[in-house]
Amino acid sequence: MTIQRNLIRHSVLFSVFLLQVLFTEAGYAQHNPQKDLIDSGILKAKLGDFKEAIKDFNRAISLDSSEAEPYYNRGVVFTEQKEFDKAILDFTKVIQIKPSYPEPYYNRGLAKDYLKDFKGAISDYSKALALKEAYPEAYHNRGLAKFDLGDYTQAEMDFSRAIQYQPAFAEAFYNRGLCRFNLKDLPGSIQDFNQAIRLDTLQGDYFSSRGAAKAATGSFSDAIHDFSISIEMNPGEINPRLNKALAFLYLKQYQDALEEYNQIIERNPAIGEAYANRGVAKQFLGDIPGACEDWKMAVDAGSVKAKDYLLKFCH
Repeated sequence: MTIQRNLIRHSVLFSVFLLQVLFTEAGYAQHNPQKDLIDSGILKAKLGDFKEAIKDFNRAISLDSSEAEPYYNRGVVFTEQKEFDKAILDFTKVIQIKPSYPEPYYNRGLAKDYLKDFKGAISDYSKALALKEAYPEAYHNRGLAKFDLGDYTQAEMDFSRAIQYQPAFAEAFYNRGLCRFNLKDLPGSIQDFNQAIRLDTLQGDYFSSRGAAKAATGSFSDAIHDFSISIEMNPGEINPRLNKALAFLYLKQYQDALEEYNQIIERNPAIGEAYANRGVAKQFLGDIPGACEDWKMAVDAGSVKAKDYLLKFCH
């Protein structure tokens, strides 16, 4: 069984709208031209007009390059536009101006995260946490970066800290469940997926991952139920379909497995695993010629196990 590994990074991009509070100590006059430009940029960012928002922040910076607020907001918009290198430069500038604020460290870490600089991201999240201990998003994202480095034990600890500070943090429960799955703690994993689903019933990945964990414990019928929910929510996702079909094979419900693999191959004709396992279903249903044909197609798609099946059953 494969688990749905779709880690959700908790973004604080929309903290752009909180900057008026974050930098109140700047002491702008009520109609200060720079403050007016920043307010205009924030409004445009709220409305999704990022190009014009950046123009306003650029103008604000040209009026006074010593203020942190326009750099911070521009960095947030650059992150939203996936211009992560530019975002990092802006957040670094904010840190130089206001080194005691945790938010620019957090957002710089987020940009590094997206660039797969996981060690750099962990360093920035840690700096944010040193300045603000009760920062569940920073624990959560640091956990994700550690997960991506394969350090599931430390990642699990960070997700637990995120939950400590934000008990209704569905994503943290989900991602801790992924850690526990990788650490072979299947009961703990299922418990966390249950909590994530209790808090957010609209995420198909949560059901798919819980199904994989249930299947790993041998509870294939319960797993199939979860995979079915996930498929209904996300019809285009392949993992829950593959897992559901495989669960039918384990239950020796070969006709159901065959029908699932037929649908998978119709949607995704290049998946060798689907041909290999459909061949197994056909074999048990007595269709050896059809099984051999599927195994040949699986071998062409790179399946190693299908080659063994061909040698053993097809002459």
